[in-house]
Parts: sequence; C-alpha cells; structure tokens
Amino acid sequence: MYQERRVRGLAQRLGLAGRLLSFLGIALAGVALPAPTIAQNYQDKGFYQSYVFGSPDDPSEEWLLAYGGRLYDMWWAVLFADPPQKTHPAYPKAGAKSGPETWRCVECHGWDYRGRDGSFGAGPHFTGIKGVASMAGKEPALIAKILRDPLHGYTRDLIPDNAMAALAKFVSKGQVDTHSTIDRATGKIAGDATRGKKVFQNVCAICHDYDGMAWITSDDDGLQTLGAIANADPWRGLHKIMNGQTYADMPAMRAFGQQTVLDILAYAQSLPQQRQ
Repeated sequence: MYQERRVRGLAQRLGLAGRLLSFLGIALAGVALPAPTIAQNYQDKGFYQSYVFGSPDDPSEEWLLAYGGRLYDMWWAVLFADPPQKTHPAYPKAGAKSGPETWRCVECHGWDYRGRDGSFGAGPHFTGIKGVASMAGKEPALIAKILRDPLHGYTRDLIPDNAMAALAKFVSKGQVDTHSTIDRATGKIAGDATRGKKVFQNVCAICHDYDGMAWITSDDDGLQTLGAIANADPWRGLHKIMNGQTYADMPAMRAFGQQTVLDILAYAQSLPQQRQ
C-alpha cells in the first residue's frame, strides 16, 4: 500500500544514514530509529505531512503553498493514504485514464493549470475540462467549497480540512502564470540558464547528478532525464521545482522565488535528454 511503501523507503534511508554516521565515527548509542512508529507519528501529528517528519508549528505561506502544490499533484501520496481505486465519477469518457490517476487534480487541470486550453488540450491527458487558472486570486474558502461539492467529491475522509485549506490556498495564491513564463510554441523558459547552473550544480545535483539523469520519476510518459522533462514538459518541471516531488525527498524551491526556479528550469533544458 502507499503508506507502507513510504514507511519502508524512509526506514531504508534512515538505516543508510545510521551506517554513514557510524562510518564517520559519530556515536549512535541509545538513538532509536523511528521507523516502527513513522506511520503512527504521521497519523497523530496531523495532515500537513509530506516528505519530512511533521509540519512546522508556524508554517510560512511559502510552505503551505508548496504543500498545496504537492496535494494538487497527488494528494494521497502527501497524506500517506490509499487513493480511491474506482475511476472518478466525473472523469470524462473521452479521457484515456482510469482508476486512481483520475482523482489527481493535475490529471484534469494540467501542470500549467489551463486544462483544455493548455498543454493538456491534446494527447494522453486530454479530458476537455477547463483549468483552474481562472480561480487564481479567488477566496480559498470558495475554492474549498467547490472541491467539496458532489462534482469533485473530495470528502473529509479523502482530504481532511487542514489539507484542503492548503490545497485551496495553492489554487488561489500558488499558481504560476505559465503563459508569461513558458513559450507555448517552443517550450522555452523565461529564465537565465547561467544563473540556474549555479543553483543546479550546488543543490539539485545532490540527487539528480550533474547530468540530470538520477532519481527521475517518469510518470507514464517515458521521460527519464531532467533534460527530457524540461524540454518536453516544462510545465511539469516548473510545478515540481516550485513545490517538490511527491514520493521523494525533493525540496520545494518556491521559497527562493519564482525567478530562481525559472533559471533552474532554463538550465535543465540544456542537460542531456537521453540516457548515456
């Protein structure tokens, strides 16, 4: 199950960290790894959790927006829950997906938030559903009410109130105007690749390596390098860099400002697009 998968993965990383500290001569005597109680900790702490323990006692707006962005991506992964297995009742027959994927906000509304009027206007993700770009600036309470309505069907059992508040806040205040930052025809980014290179090589490369070929989640599109994602689907790349990646210890770069994110993505477009 999704929750068990995350617990096992985190336990493995904690085990690796412990071996590394021992190798460096740092004493671990009396330190108990929390893996056996991770799931319970998340359940007791609340519903803000993502890929780190707990949530800030006083979360910044940037933290909440990034968290909401990950919920928009795959809310059940962020909540350590199992997704609905049946296809969403409102998912159009014209769509090519089925099952849990149809419950993702992004699957209908797109990485560019424009739905049928954006990058999901054709291809395997087409549904004919409009985007959420028009909801930018609307009151989060109104957005949450819409998401709770029978059409969307996101009940409190699926997305608890505090998580829903973060998701609604993202839709209201966290969207990037991809129309002005990414050229629709060419996919080129309004960023400075030279500046992005400095950040990428010192931050992103820690996990993705200098060529962008490590730790890639290809979804179902077969894109296996950062260079390929940045060029073929820059809208997805922008969302992930801004808000972080579900199922991975990927930092959300939103706090460093939109321009820094665009610079990173512009540099990522220069990376190899095929595995070598």
